[in-house]
Amino acid sequence: MVAGVAATLALVSWTISAQQRAASVPQAQAARAQAASYFPERLDWQRKQPEAVGMAPALVADAVRAAVGSEMTTNRDLATELATSFGRNEPFDTVIGPTRPRGPASGVIVRNGYLVTEWGEPGRADMTNSVTKTFLTTVIGLAWQRGLIRDLSDYVRDYMPPHVDLFEAEHNQKIRWEHLLRQTSDGQGTLWGKPDWADRPE
Repeated sequence: MVAGVAATLALVSWTISAQQRAASVPQAQAARAQAASYFPERLDWQRKQPEAVGMAPALVADAVRAAVGSEMTTNRDLATELATSFGRNEPFDTVIGPTRPRGPASGVIVRNGYLVTEWGEPGRADMTNSVTKTFLTTVIGLAWQRGLIRDLSDYVRDYMPPHVDLFEAEHNQKIRWEHLLRQTSDGQGTLWGKPDWADRPE
């Protein structure tokens, strides 16, 4: 009798457990599907706490402190900084475009599309200088993906529109896309009234 009751209880327990497991499978699948389909809207990224995305809050805080503490010590007024730093002793050092003072050290930490934390003024528009190389390589990648650039070993001059002579000089005719992407073209000529040797007159 006792054995029969125990067996019945065990069977009921196993059945309930199996039902719970079966019920949890669609829920887990739905959660994974929702996570996989999440893509942040422009300027409206969802926020989550570090632990919710598998990050240690203390380490995130340490990373933010390190970033803020590593801010450049140069003058935030870029017009002054350009005039008193590397352009101080160079020829053709006149600034030909607008500048503006830069903001504080800023940044965000994103994981799986969720904004975990931010500091400084990440929404501020600042001059990006060499960071634009990242944007440019992305554009090149899209152009290659869409067939606008057929092969990175092609000569760049063959892609230029009419009346653009940047790649008509003897040296520049030999420049290929891969040279530009590796910054090994050693392009020659004048751009915006400044010769290519202006930053290396020696």
